[in-house]
Amino acid sequence: MSKQIGYSEEELQALREYETSAHFTPAARAALKLAEKMTRDMNSVSDEDFEELRKHYSESDIIELASTIGMFNYFNRFTAALRIDLSGSNAPYGSFVF
Repeated sequence: MSKQIGYSEEELQALREYETSAHFTPAARAALKLAEKMTRDMNSVSDEDFEELRKHYSESDIIELASTIGMFNYFNRFTAALRIDLSGSNAPYGSFVF
């Protein structure tokens, strides 16, 4: 999907090093850090993380970021648990029957 909306392979590879990559602004780095922490361990999001976010985003922006991240995490877990293939390739899941 990222390539469909214009991101290059180089930019996608840079995500692995978002904290130091020149491809991302400080605002994007703060948002990516929030996404990573919410995805890996939501309890690891710290007050310092919110302080950094507030340097770049309004309170409503932060709520929108967190809501979007949360919805995508839910959606990914939901479709993976039910083995719903959205790629059109039937991979990595086979057929799923209730």
